[in-house]
Amino acid sequence: MLFLCPVTIVSCTSPASTPPPPQEEELPVQPVVIELLGSKHEALVDSQGRLKASVQFATTNGTVSLSIDKGTLLLDGDYKPLQIISIAASDSLPLPPENTEIMGTLYEISPPRSTASPLMRLTLSYDPQDLPDGINEDMVYITSYTEGKGWGSSYYKRVDTENNRVTTQVSNFGHFAVLAPVIPPPSDTPIVPAQSSRIVSLRDALSSGKPTLAEFGSSTCIPCKQMKPILEQLARDYEGKLNVVIVDVYAQKALTNQYRITGIPTQIVFDSSGKEVTRHIGVWTRAQIVTQLKKMGIE
Repeated sequence: MLFLCPVTIVSCTSPASTPPPPQEEELPVQPVVIELLGSKHEALVDSQGRLKASVQFATTNGTVSLSIDKGTLLLDGDYKPLQIISIAASDSLPLPPENTEIMGTLYEISPPRSTASPLMRLTLSYDPQDLPDGINEDMVYITSYTEGKGWGSSYYKRVDTENNRVTTQVSNFGHFAVLAPVIPPPSDTPIVPAQSSRIVSLRDALSSGKPTLAEFGSSTCIPCKQMKPILEQLARDYEGKLNVVIVDVYAQKALTNQYRITGIPTQIVFDSSGKEVTRHIGVWTRAQIVTQLKKMGIE
């Protein structure tokens, strides 16, 4: 009888080694210029628009700073990598939401329709001396403004009361400003009209039989502060020939609405009969105003 025994064959060859994982191809990079109030900086993004390293840039006086984390996707309105991010100050302010006050300057982050994902952080400074009565620094916040749509909502803030700065998160580029709530006066409290040193009210000025230059603005508006010495000088130079009136948009909301003021500072020039001749929004230089007055025969 024949017996068959199983035979185990042992191989002397080594097991096949596992191939290394394929390395990710490094994407080409390109610069993105970040311009803060005229001061230029540079960072790198890849061909998809992702930031190669975290960056934080600020103006020399700390008025504005921008922080963007590594890997943030920075795209323009056509979903292409951004080549520039610009933050500039506006020379005028839109009217604030009800029962709020704008603290300082409106800043525009451009190009329009551009986005950052995840969100980048924008920090703006404020002057605590401009806080409305009864409001503390913890109550200030940053929110966005869109032409034709108005003010947005504030979903995130971090207030640094020691350095008078507030931070928000930004995903969509646009206009941004620091706002503070205002405690409205009791309904039975009369509002004292804003006035210049020479004219009690705009109504008195328009019925005086002289031309009038009226500015609608606010004491906390930086462009309005720039206009104040110009207006005071014009009041002296044209005394007896021209009324110069400053209207506070917060104190005289009915008058502000009556003249359809959409931004501050707004200057309106009226003729001697009280009819509006022209208006201007933003900082208006003395030379430009004098040119307009000469067209009206006011020397």
